[in-house]
Amino acid sequence: MKPEAHRMLTPPLPLDQGTPSSVLTPPPPELSGQIDLCWATSGCTGAGTSFHELLPDAGGHLIFRHSPRGCRLVLLGPTTERATVEREAGAEYLGIHFRPGQVPRLADVRSSELTNGFVELTRLGGMPIDSVAERLRALPDLASRQRALAELLRGEAPPLVTDARCRRATRLLEAHGGRLRVDELAAELGLHVRSLERLFLEHHGMTPKRMSRLVRLWNVFGALYSGTYGNLAELAQECGYSDQPHLIRDFKALTDRLPGEKDAFQNRRLERAETRVVHRHRP
Repeated sequence: MKPEAHRMLTPPLPLDQGTPSSVLTPPPPELSGQIDLCWATSGCTGAGTSFHELLPDAGGHLIFRHSPRGCRLVLLGPTTERATVEREAGAEYLGIHFRPGQVPRLADVRSSELTNGFVELTRLGGMPIDSVAERLRALPDLASRQRALAELLRGEAPPLVTDARCRRATRLLEAHGGRLRVDELAAELGLHVRSLERLFLEHHGMTPKRMSRLVRLWNVFGALYSGTYGNLAELAQECGYSDQPHLIRDFKALTDRLPGEKDAFQNRRLERAETRVVHRHRP
């Protein structure tokens, strides 16, 4: 099976869907192997705290929040199930979405420990967070601030996943859209299946089968967003599912929704935290 080119995705991000003041852009070309895309949003309506669903994701996020209450920078790891992100009304959020296995070493934490969790950062690009905030505030709009945040990652840190075999396996899964069987992936690396599974659990905090499911899911999100399919049977074939019922079962199990629903690829604003909270706007 020939690998695919990277697909530009519009993932389910903790944005206010439909808000005019939201920006999604590709990363700087030299960072495209690490970063999937950059996002920014401001002007969250309402008062106080709101909650936004975060769908399962094999990648990770760097999230910078700025508001009159202050600023905060967190590194959010992969999520293997639905989770909740807490949002502050009136705050501006800038984000970097990383490719699977490419979350950078910005904190003293094991990569597997970051799965389904986050760590707060106090520095970026050699600067304290308050200095980063001051630099970003001087820029004229969301798009320029978002680009500046991405630029601070240039040469900043290698991936948290240190094992070269694990990084190669992750790249292969992404390149094939999650359609490599675990035994095929193990054979590509010259490993036994059990050895590959131990490697993934140590470095990713999940099995290669779970990683494969999440990569395929995000290819479904991309196709749903772009509309590049005729029907669900065609979507299933394009994204590597055995048939349409397999796609529907897997999509439902991971997202608690159906791929035929309107905006099935988007996060939704919640009335309360319905799942585990992986990021809060304040400690």
